Amino acid sequence: KCKVMTMNTRREDKLMIGREEVEDVEDVEEFVNLGTTVTKEGGGTEDIKEHLSKAQGPFFNLEKIWNTRSIGRTTKMKLFKILVRPVLLNGCKAWKLTAAEEKKLDRFQFTCLRRILRIRWPQRIRNDTISQVTGVKKVSDEIRGRRWNWIGHMLRKGRNDDCVVAMEWQPEG
Repeated sequence: KCKVMTMNTRREDKLMIGREEVEDVEDVEEFVNLGTTVTKEGGGTEDIKEHLSKAQGPFFNLEKIWNTRSIGRTTKMKLFKILVRPVLLNGCKAWKLTAAEEKKLDRFQFTCLRRILRIRWPQRIRNDTISQVTGVKKVSDEIRGRRWNWIGHMLRKGRNDDCVVAMEWQPEG
């Protein structure tokens, strides 16, 4: 089950655990860890596209609920926050986001919210107004906050912790 992915290296050293050389480990270009695709380039674009398509599933499965007038806006927002957003944001701490990718994620969320609120295209309502009405903040802001929380968590760990060593490691040469 062990795999190795080397990044930005010219050396072809064998994998060592302790003083023993490990032979039967597959070298891969990418792998999936907890539903997130990790690549040599650092992840991002492909993983974001995958999560966007995965989040469309629960959203469209709840189409009858979104169109029902007997269910209130607050209940619909709770369902959206509980069932759709977690699928979209799973593994987001590891994404390297560009401005275009942030826009894609925010566009998906506000398109969903407009459909839930029955806001059609002729109605010119700003995303900020929708965010205030629904109490749902932008996905890009949520990702940024989660990344800061993760970095704070890493910085509170001990100096000899593997995560801190990996985060502060500087390559030679």
